[in-house]
Amino acid sequence: MTVGLTTPQGHFLHAVLLGDRSLARRLQSRAKQDATAYAAVLEGAFVVVIGRLRQTRFGPTEIRLFSQQVMGRIRADAGVTVDDVSRIIHLELGNVVSGDDVVPAHSVAGQQAVVAAATTELRLTPGEIDRVISEAESLARQWGFELVPYRPSLLMRWRFELAEGRWYGSADRKRWAAERMGAFVTWLGALRS
Repeated sequence: MTVGLTTPQGHFLHAVLLGDRSLARRLQSRAKQDATAYAAVLEGAFVVVIGRLRQTRFGPTEIRLFSQQVMGRIRADAGVTVDDVSRIIHLELGNVVSGDDVVPAHSVAGQQAVVAAATTELRLTPGEIDRVISEAESLARQWGFELVPYRPSLLMRWRFELAEGRWYGSADRKRWAAERMGAFVTWLGALRS
């Protein structure tokens, strides 16, 4: 329910990760007005998910296999290669990487695809995606980026609710209802304060 998110960039990324194109389109112009802020939040999300992937067995072979999975999420005309994706993951892990540097545009596309693939790989729920993006916003602020606050309208919150319900699908409706209720109660508490 995006309770912890505070920026248009975070809300946009959340909509993208939920796979709700309509919601993402509605938020895109607001989120990308400041491309630097979006890149900072995306970088933060990348750092967070790589940290979570690091906790699992994530050696060179696993990184290569994961990079190949990530390629399924990148547009063919983006020009990003499996080696580019592997390289940005290895760099984040602090590994020495040989070869050419990754083109900045390829790095951004690669990071967004890695974050999307990691949400699936780690089996993150919408609430956990929310927490990842909240951590990313916090990291971006720690790095000194100015992030404009954003509080979605009641209608936009409802649209996020629907997107999260579709994320779970009919098989996991009870799980979604339990998580949603917790988030809704937290959101109501935030409104009162």
